[in-house]
Amino acid sequence: MRSALIAEPSLPVSTALRKFLESADYEVSIVSTLDEALRDVHARSPSVLLASQSASLDGEALCRQVKAEVPELPVLLLYLPEEEHPEPRAAGAGADAFLVGPLKRTTVVTCVGLLLQLFQARAAAQAVPAAEAEAPNRRSDTAGSPDFEFLKRLLLMEVKRSRRYRYPIALVLLELDRLAEHLAPLSPPRRTAVLAEVLALLTEAMRDIDVTVPLTEGRFVSFMPHTAKDGAMMVAERLRQRVKTLAPLPELTLSLGLAVFEPASARGQTQVSFGNLMRDASEALRKAQAAGGDRVVFSERGPQPPGEAPQEG
Repeated sequence: MRSALIAEPSLPVSTALRKFLESADYEVSIVSTLDEALRDVHARSPSVLLASQSASLDGEALCRQVKAEVPELPVLLLYLPEEEHPEPRAAGAGADAFLVGPLKRTTVVTCVGLLLQLFQARAAAQAVPAAEAEAPNRRSDTAGSPDFEFLKRLLLMEVKRSRRYRYPIALVLLELDRLAEHLAPLSPPRRTAVLAEVLALLTEAMRDIDVTVPLTEGRFVSFMPHTAKDGAMMVAERLRQRVKTLAPLPELTLSLGLAVFEPASARGQTQVSFGNLMRDASEALRKAQAAGGDRVVFSERGPQPPGEAPQEG
């Protein structure tokens, strides 16, 4: 189980943070001093550390010491709303990301989840041979992350329900256009914060029953149950427009590949499965990017070849 250590002396703030993370299935521990935090880092080996920078706790000093002793531990610094220069301060402390209050549940949960996935991807990249790691166009794949595995299990279950109860489901793959170019001028903590803002923005633009998780840096997948083609296209277009409102990167755009299964009109079509939904959405995304990006492409599933057995989810 993923675990989080919160170093925060304010009881109301630490309680809110605990609720945020526990609602996302994290095991949470709270400490209020630097010494307690260092002790728990070594004793509990948390998955991530959230450290507050305030008059009562020097989160930056804690971050420096943690990075010196346990460099593989992701550290998220939390600043008060009045902090005017969080980016250089977080970078100077060696933090992996930072957030500035007031803190919202979606932003905290997505930033923490993204940090863990980025660290997982880095560890995976270091585990492969150097020649393979340096291969052209190599992507950091986080498809084995807890968030993606949760989405996969959910989608497999919903695919079966969709076939049985005949309701539509939609899957959309989203990728930020020219991400490396946009992120190049930013420090590593700021890059992580921006990606967390993007994920929070996408999540807030969707319904409570929809699920959005990051796949790789800058690529996300959203699942929308009970959503037919027209509704899914409207949501995808809204997401495409919403990304353009991101203040730190006003020129950022988004490409989207959409796949939909509608049982009511599926006669003569290949049966839906998790695999073919992902393949269809991936192909549609490639077409959107090949056409210049900043667009939504819908995948049309053709008729099932004679004699071919339906695919199971």
